[in-house]
Amino acid sequence: MNARLEIRVKERTTELEQKNEEVQQLNGRLLQLQDEERRRLARELHDSTGQMLAALNINLTLMKDLTAAADARMTKIVQDSAALTEELTRQIRTMSYLLHPPLLDEAGLESALQWYVEGFSQRSNIAVDVHASDDLGRLRSDVEIALFRIVQESLTNVHRHSGSRNASVHIARDAERIVLEVRDKGKAAQAGKKTFRPGVGILGMRERVRQLGGKLEIHSDEAGTMIRALVPVAEDQQAGIAS
Repeated sequence: MNARLEIRVKERTTELEQKNEEVQQLNGRLLQLQDEERRRLARELHDSTGQMLAALNINLTLMKDLTAAADARMTKIVQDSAALTEELTRQIRTMSYLLHPPLLDEAGLESALQWYVEGFSQRSNIAVDVHASDDLGRLRSDVEIALFRIVQESLTNVHRHSGSRNASVHIARDAERIVLEVRDKGKAAQAGKKTFRPGVGILGMRERVRQLGGKLEIHSDEAGTMIRALVPVAEDQQAGIAS
């Protein structure tokens, strides 16, 4: 009886492990599809929509010249429409870059983070310091995308939940791993709740790091909150450390 029960437990454990592996593979595929869709939408916004807005702005400029000597109200309407078009163009360009910043592909993670943090600080009035080690260099595409999304999600949490007016982003690498840290000086607990609750954003960050074979750590106390991502350096990138 005990032998049959033990066999059944082992079989059930094996089934659960297989299901867990399937779920992890599915999660990884969903994250990949999400990034691919963001890249596609960013390209569509930047290229197609951006070009149409540029053409509209040209037409409005021509109309403004034609109506300069005509009815004052019509002139004002055209001028306002041109101003709205320019603002919409800026917003769509920002949205496109947030979905998938071109700098991530063209110049790498450090440049993309500097660009993102500058815009984030302007939008949120939160001062953010970014420091990357001199030997960071270029990383694998999937690693750069994952780390960028972790910074993006972490700073969004700082803005929404922590109340901190300052934050910092540090990223370094050695022969074995890449270490990313995002810190703030907000209150860790408010009304009995942690600033960084394990919601969808945190779960997504954990899954991104897990897909890369690393781990995500969250430390929160009265001094603030720190999110640390530890990602192993792939064999094809280890040579870059020594060179």
